[in-house]
Amino acid sequence: MKIEQYLNWAKSKFNDQAKTILQSSSAIKSLAKSVEEKLSSSFIKEQFKNLWNDLKIVIALLKDTATRKYSPKSKKDVTLIIVGLLYFINPMDIIPDLLVGGFIDDAAVLSWILNKTKEEIDHYKSTRNNSP
Repeated sequence: MKIEQYLNWAKSKFNDQAKTILQSSSAIKSLAKSVEEKLSSSFIKEQFKNLWNDLKIVIALLKDTATRKYSPKSKKDVTLIIVGLLYFINPMDIIPDLLVGGFIDDAAVLSWILNKTKEEIDHYKSTRNNSP
């Protein structure tokens, strides 16, 4: 299966939910907490070590968006980030996480989304670095 198929599946399954989450501070915080909980496993940390720093930044971006410390440059990009995180926390995605290699699709989707939303992430990082 190609990355485009994973992405299309993720968008078709999670895009509406992601848009709803983006409208609610408590839903954003809840998603961030769910992602942090999944990332707390040492096994998951090992599987996602190449994405670890980017995922921490994205979680901070979401939390700061929820508390209005950060105003996204592109709601479309933040929605796409949320789609990726919903895909990540869903154990029954295209390749269920319980199967050997079940995180390969998660890593592929997250990598693609992080790359696609790099401008938003970089904007957040520069805003955060310039904050008092």
